[in-house]
Amino acid sequence: MFHRPIHVLFLAERNSSRSILAEALLNRLGAGRFEAYSAGVTPAVAISPYAIALLHRINYNIQTLVPKGIEAFGAADAPELDFVFRLSHHLPQGRLPQFKGNPRLIDWFLPDPEDVMGSPAMIATAYADLFGALCSRIETLSQMSPAFLAGEAAPDRLERMGEAYIRLAA
Repeated sequence: MFHRPIHVLFLAERNSSRSILAEALLNRLGAGRFEAYSAGVTPAVAISPYAIALLHRINYNIQTLVPKGIEAFGAADAPELDFVFRLSHHLPQGRLPQFKGNPRLIDWFLPDPEDVMGSPAMIATAYADLFGALCSRIETLSQMSPAFLAGEAAPDRLERMGEAYIRLAA
């Protein structure tokens, strides 16, 4: 059982879209029960303007959001983590630092909207699709009880949430 907020880290390649949006959504929907963070293996210089536009739409204060490197979460002063969600296929376990807290590793692989080539409308649609997928998963996660999340069944249930999107996208 958790006696503090549940600490969750979302990882993606550049920490400019998927992981940033996931961090913001869980901090909003988790209402103090969760503390969400995000990082990337090769962090971008700035957050994607499309991600910023989505966060503005939900009136999220983006002042605290910046792309961060994954190494910060392997440091001695890093928060103790309970869950680490990989949002990118390009993050093999061997490239991850030793996290404090022995977190459970969950795969929620989602397409990177930054890889979409096309008109601004096509790119915005890719971001909206990503945002919808994240909202659905994170809303479900935020409603799970601390007792369930501390239990043996949580990792499998969380993984299956990620697999459902992959089947729909195929």
